[in-house]
Amino acid sequence: MNETITEEIDRITSLGLSPIDVRAWYKTNILMPTIRRASVAIVIASLVTFGMSTSLGSLSQSTLALHMIIGHFAFILIGFLGAYASTSLLTVGSLLSKRISQIRKMFQRLNRVGNRGGIATFVSAAALIAYWNVPSTFDAAVVIELAHLQMHLTLAVAGGLIFVGSTCLRKRARQIAPIIAGKIMGLYGVFLVLTPVNLYTVYSYYDQTIAGVSLITAMLLMDFTIVPVWLYNYFGRTSQSTP
Repeated sequence: MNETITEEIDRITSLGLSPIDVRAWYKTNILMPTIRRASVAIVIASLVTFGMSTSLGSLSQSTLALHMIIGHFAFILIGFLGAYASTSLLTVGSLLSKRISQIRKMFQRLNRVGNRGGIATFVSAAALIAYWNVPSTFDAAVVIELAHLQMHLTLAVAGGLIFVGSTCLRKRARQIAPIIAGKIMGLYGVFLVLTPVNLYTVYSYYDQTIAGVSLITAMLLMDFTIVPVWLYNYFGRTSQSTP
């Protein structure tokens, strides 16, 4: 038993639990649930990665709407889940190794100091996503295979940054953040619908209009899904706790 868990055992055994009971508690309530969540995240990320390497990936590039929503979201999700799984495994490792625990605490400290409110990572992720949605850059990535690979890797990095930023937010703020992202997406969709110029030349103007409508629809779906949950968490539980 290493020093990290030993210190916790000493703290908890003072409450009357034996070291064997504490080890069982750690395994049941911390180690195994964390490992299960990390495993699920890895499996989902692997399945999405595999799917995007098959004909499903080619289908997601057949129209501008599918490319922007399904294609981009898939790689952002891969990065997000990868960062989540890595963080979860790092948590498990910190329970088993004092050295890993020190590394984890260092990263947490750097995140708190240099990334207050997740601003640095959210801005960086938004800049990366916006860069690959600039028409000229997007068109080049569709035509040039190497650029397309770079786009996918960059979007995965953006997904990881989004996860890191989300760890700096409180629960209610994490629920609001997707709504803000959805509004930005919806506004860009309105722009694509209203502009008379075919910005993405690798696709038709019709595809561009459909992409705009799809982005607006995605925004509305996010609003209808997330806003009621947020309102319930904010007002419903508050009213329940009020005598």
